[in-house]
Amino acid sequence: MSDFQEHVEKLNVRGIIMASLMTAFGLVVALAWKDAINALVASIIPDDSDGSLLSMFITAVAVTVLVTVLAAAALKANRRLEQSWDRVNDLWEKDEDEGEPQEKADRAR
Repeated sequence: MSDFQEHVEKLNVRGIIMASLMTAFGLVVALAWKDAINALVASIIPDDSDGSLLSMFITAVAVTVLVTVLAAAALKANRRLEQSWDRVNDLWEKDEDEGEPQEKADRAR
């Protein structure tokens, strides 16, 4: 195996992509829901100095819960993808192993 292939295998591109997706999900969710959650909390808690601080904490907790649920779903999907990928690789390697003796026998003829 070449040095390049070894470095690519060690790089774990899927892991890097998943980390980037998680970061993007967090940002998008926070921006998309910020105004809606603020409006909801403002309608529940009257607008005074103590209420605005409480509403900020409630908003932060709500966004955190939402992002956590999305992150868990993405990690679960990634786990399933890795399992499927491993099965495909195992089948691929099995086919290659089974094909080698036949190829050698064909070449010997």
